[in-house]
Amino acid sequence: MKLLLVLISAVIISGCGFKPMYGQFSDGGGDLRDVMANIRVASITEQGRASRIGQVIRNDLLDRLTPFGETGSAEYILTVTFLIEEHGYGIREDESVTLQNLKLVTAFQLEDVATSKVILDSASRALVSYDLAQSDYSNMIARNAALKRLAQDVANQMATRIGAYFSKNQSLNNPKTKEQP
Repeated sequence: MKLLLVLISAVIISGCGFKPMYGQFSDGGGDLRDVMANIRVASITEQGRASRIGQVIRNDLLDRLTPFGETGSAEYILTVTFLIEEHGYGIREDESVTLQNLKLVTAFQLEDVATSKVILDSASRALVSYDLAQSDYSNMIARNAALKRLAQDVANQMATRIGAYFSKNQSLNNPKTKEQP
């Protein structure tokens, strides 16, 4: 019975056009890792200013896009800007806040270096809540941990969207099809 369910699932998945994102392209070109290794991640800024969380987002992106290191000449440039919003909730009788929400919103563009054309323009966002304690030190540690989780979440979203774009548009990143008219 289990074997029958596995076979039926395999037939359904193969019939719907499912293919793994990081597998080799069906037209015999390279795989997605090769394409994503040609992306240079520019400095990430918070409304034009450099910040620590921008560095964390950039490092998380580099880990996901180019785990084996960036190539010497990049075919694509990724530019990212972000904004952090904070809101307090859970107000006590003495009007003190007991719960803090952090929202990280990023806007990113992927530009083709050869044509200077933006090929992907998107945004990602993440939300994390944490409890506020009586200790300022505990609150600082909780906020930093929440910011790190936010950075990881938006980096995952960006890498997934970029990977999905290249998987969907394989002809853009396959050198064999670039040379054809």
